[in-house]
Amino acid sequence: MNATRTAPAGGGLETPTDGVRARAPYEMRPLNTDAERAAAAALVEDRARWLADRGIAVPYHHEAAYRDAWAEAVGLYEENTDGEEVLVGCLLLNRQPDLRPGDADSEGPGLGISLVYTAPGRDDKVGWLITLWASDFADRINAQFVHAEVPSRHTGGGNTPGRLINHLRSIGWLTTGTGLSRDGEGVTRLRLTAQDRHGLAAIVHCTVPLQHTGKPEPKDEGPR
Repeated sequence: MNATRTAPAGGGLETPTDGVRARAPYEMRPLNTDAERAAAAALVEDRARWLADRGIAVPYHHEAAYRDAWAEAVGLYEENTDGEEVLVGCLLLNRQPDLRPGDADSEGPGLGISLVYTAPGRDDKVGWLITLWASDFADRINAQFVHAEVPSRHTGGGNTPGRLINHLRSIGWLTTGTGLSRDGEGVTRLRLTAQDRHGLAAIVHCTVPLQHTGKPEPKDEGPR
């Protein structure tokens, strides 16, 4: 990790580096308003239906978690050919994740991400972009690692790792063990090394604050 890279005083927002074009094709930003959180919950619901058609159930509380104003939720937006913003991925941030058994080799500041969902029916690199962003953002807040968990139902049977785990390994994630989530569900634990992703701002513009202050202030969304 780049130890000399520090957050601006007061926890300012990330801005593109010198020479980066004004508009990147993607933007990662906080989901602050009721409408933004509802859109993320709808994305999770769409993915849940897609998974259900393939025999995989998603707990209802995953959708509900995105409606919780206390949760720090962020969304990846893409600008389509019509110039409209489309939510293509979302996740929850935990800036002080608890270390679990098997993580003793990753003691130190960490960033946790959970309930990562991408829009179904896409054959692009949204998960890869989220991985790059998470690694870079962890570096920006002086974390050493990013921690995540994948439900065991996605990891294959017996000693077979499964397509999802193989894919995550191919884009930089390491498996650190297995265990139970706080919901009592079997999970595979993952770790990603924080890294300064030079030039990422040309692809993913980020406006997620480097410091999280808790529940966002309500915003006027106009007449309903």
